[in-house]
Amino acid sequence: MSSGASPETARTTPSSAGVKRLLARTLRHLSRAALGALGVLLVTFTLIHLIPGDPVEILLGDAATEELVAKYRQILGLEGSLPQQFARYLASVAQGDLGTSIQTGQSVNSVVARTLPMTAWLIGVTVLMALLMALPLGVAAALLRGTWFDHAFRVATSVSLATPSFYFGLLLILLFAVRLGWAPVAGYQPGFPGNLQYLWLPALTMSGALVPILARVLQSSIAETMEQEFVETAIVRGLPAPVLVWRYLLRPSLAPTISLLGYILGQLLSATVVVEIVFNLPGMGTALVVEGVLLRDYPVVQGIILIFALIVVAVSFLSDTVSGWLDPRTRLS
Repeated sequence: MSSGASPETARTTPSSAGVKRLLARTLRHLSRAALGALGVLLVTFTLIHLIPGDPVEILLGDAATEELVAKYRQILGLEGSLPQQFARYLASVAQGDLGTSIQTGQSVNSVVARTLPMTAWLIGVTVLMALLMALPLGVAAALLRGTWFDHAFRVATSVSLATPSFYFGLLLILLFAVRLGWAPVAGYQPGFPGNLQYLWLPALTMSGALVPILARVLQSSIAETMEQEFVETAIVRGLPAPVLVWRYLLRPSLAPTISLLGYILGQLLSATVVVEIVFNLPGMGTALVVEGVLLRDYPVVQGIILIFALIVVAVSFLSDTVSGWLDPRTRLS
């Protein structure tokens, strides 16, 4: 009787080892996401304590009385020591309670539920539009490296990165909305697919800074992949061009681009504030962050920063997961 492993064991052992590695990697990324979420809660909590002076007296101004100060301290959760305040804040967030707006008396949850869908649609359309433009540009720039297309690509991406989003948005409004009439000048109407008529131009504005970054990273990644031995082997085997580009060039090179997309989502969320103002969109950036800061509605600002940060943590986790699926070499991280 042979002492070697049976065929069944030989077939199942690598699979089991692969599943264990996948679970271990998932647990590592989940632990990082959990630590990131805890850090987000801590930063959001300390936000109001970073304000110089007493935030309640600053908020009330000359109208501050002992009764009002006590009332607003209770609303803002500023009673007791810092550990006690943080414990109450954690308990409220765990229950899904983001607080109450000081100015309107509405719960922050209801305000978020009213404005988050529009901002989510804007970000989703922006990411999809940016990928549809960045992928072919990055592949073409990598395959045509050193040609006139490569030089034009570098100049165009540099100009796009140097153009402020609000200025780029105004130029797009003049061209596509005023001159050509292809999109509304401003405003928004919910409901798919009619809302896309109001979103594609703001999404194109935000893509102006996102596409150059993604395309350049993809170009560099493909250039490094082309130097690998497995690519040379595929070329020698005479594989069809679509198979060669997707399986041997694009797919293993997409991992850094997807990871970068997850990490720069925070900048994308901050850009929505400017774009929503330019296009008069009733999203979280305009309705909550800007108005909350101007009116010193601290619970609203605190809640929105928390929502934005948790979205970034979640998307970073998803981008790492997708990167591992696209390129097995990243699964070791």
